[in-house]
Amino acid sequence: MKGAALPSLPSDAVDEAIEWSIRLTYNQPDLATRQAFDAWLASDDVHRLAWARMQSLTGRFAGMPSGLARQALAKLPEARLQRRQMLKLLALFAAVGSTSWGLRDAAPVQRLLADYSTGVGEHRRWTLADGSLLELNTDSAVRLHFDERARHIELLRGELNLNSGADSSSPRPRPLRVDTALGQFEALGTCFSVRLAPQACRLGVTEGAVRLQPRHGEAVIAQAGETWQMTADNCLRLPGSAQDAAAWRDGVLPARDMPLAELLGELGRYRSGYLGCDPQVGQRLISGNFNLTDTDATLAFIAQAHGLRLHAYTRYWVRLSA
Repeated sequence: MKGAALPSLPSDAVDEAIEWSIRLTYNQPDLATRQAFDAWLASDDVHRLAWARMQSLTGRFAGMPSGLARQALAKLPEARLQRRQMLKLLALFAAVGSTSWGLRDAAPVQRLLADYSTGVGEHRRWTLADGSLLELNTDSAVRLHFDERARHIELLRGELNLNSGADSSSPRPRPLRVDTALGQFEALGTCFSVRLAPQACRLGVTEGAVRLQPRHGEAVIAQAGETWQMTADNCLRLPGSAQDAAAWRDGVLPARDMPLAELLGELGRYRSGYLGCDPQVGQRLISGNFNLTDTDATLAFIAQAHGLRLHAYTRYWVRLSA
């Protein structure tokens, strides 16, 4: 479901937001620069909207080849950029993007390839044609490959939860599988979650059973309540509950003696921009069930509960320190 088109912004506000993005990205900002930026940001609601929109764009298109990025920017109704502004942004993307860019590894293109996707901080669910219930966590994308023989859901990025449907409209039973670059998960009458990372997948089975088949290893069967890690070569049973692994469905992040740096890394999946902490507090152990629907409030709570200082230059740059 798409919302209404976002309003156009004054050209000078867009120019200023791009200039600030370039200044803060290419250079290590000193105190005076940071204060000047804060003053500009606070001086007008239009400035704040322009800055938020530019950060959204750079998050989506960083590292994309310039020709493809230009085409994509031209199609964005919320951008409404002039050609000179596009060229400035493309230079910015080159600064913040990776030096090696693979087409299938870039979030914007993965969403173009996907049948279903979510943005950063978004959680959505759909009922598929076979009756299966598909849920996607933040910044996720999948592609469907259903035919008369099998039902395949390709996880391109992020995290899904799948409750297998009866597939009653099919004349014969069709296996239901989640495919990743590292291997495959086959539902055996089940509800389960899969999270994809560059080198491993994490599986949590809340109902039924799932068959794990690594690309180069032996298959195993995971039972309800279990969590597993699968690489391209093997499968490993993990401690912890499957319910915790799927708690994002309820907007919750459970932490059990989790180092602060790791906890902030998890929270960072649900928001744009930088989120980190000073090294001296990074190993401090944190426990609790944390709200994912309002990460600003969650960060404020963590800082207060653990005697930490919260430094928020903008919503897109937040750091915790002692």
